[in-house]
Amino acid sequence: MNLHAFKIFTAVASCGSVTAAAEKLNLTQPAVTMQLRKLEQELDTALVEGRGRGIQLTEAGAYLYEHGDSLFKHEQMIEQKFHTFLAGQQTIKVAASYISTNYVLPHVMAMYQKQYPTTKFELSLGNVQSVKERILRHEVDFGYVVQQQVKDDELRFEHVRDLDFIFIVHPSHPLANQKVSLEAICAEPFVYREKGSSTRTLLESVFAANNKKLPPAFVEIQGVEESIRVVEAGLGMTLAPLISIEERLAQQKLARVLIDCPAIQQSLYICTRNEDVAEHPFNTCLKQMMKGE
Repeated sequence: MNLHAFKIFTAVASCGSVTAAAEKLNLTQPAVTMQLRKLEQELDTALVEGRGRGIQLTEAGAYLYEHGDSLFKHEQMIEQKFHTFLAGQQTIKVAASYISTNYVLPHVMAMYQKQYPTTKFELSLGNVQSVKERILRHEVDFGYVVQQQVKDDELRFEHVRDLDFIFIVHPSHPLANQKVSLEAICAEPFVYREKGSSTRTLLESVFAANNKKLPPAFVEIQGVEESIRVVEAGLGMTLAPLISIEERLAQQKLARVLIDCPAIQQSLYICTRNEDVAEHPFNTCLKQMMKGE
């Protein structure tokens, strides 16, 4: 296949007209039209149809455009990465949700930089939806999210590991280090995460799955660390990722409440674009580190 003609066709499909594509590519309209016709002749099928001042893709054209768009975006990414390589310095842009940003990535970044000392990182914090949007807009190289289930047609999610979540209280709380039923904590004042957070969704799903009513909200607060600090001060109970509180449990600044129910977990996922076929070395490093723990 003539890649030059393929690239011109992709521009026409993206712009919606020969005129707009010609302006974008700095070519004449006849030159663009000629390349379109050459590609159609080579493939022996019609790719576009005239529609007013614009064009309409045929079924074959829509299929070809979908793959061409991914191909040339990947080409652009390779060019950018190669220029970075030639410059002798690499900047890795990552979008991640709170738990992965604070409790997983710092250790991986430190290990990675020992291998590649000139590497710099641009790490942006966001919820699951904002992480996905930044990846799709090519604002970052890849991302990390922590949640229960992932379904998305535009992105690829690779499971890395499961993270345990536990109920915690202040050590002076009557239920500290006690094993109780889920029903027993339904009346306990609770520190809730903000609506829309993956931890809040997890909490609600645990009670719903066991047909139990949610505990009364003592306070609603944004952020994992913020909710933990409220409990550490002696106020209420909350659900938190074990990875974020192991040290404070050992120091007896917090205590767990053992619940008579299956393990409560969410999963850490690497999030990449479907067209990004090659695995980034940073993600290889992360997976090796997670396996070693």
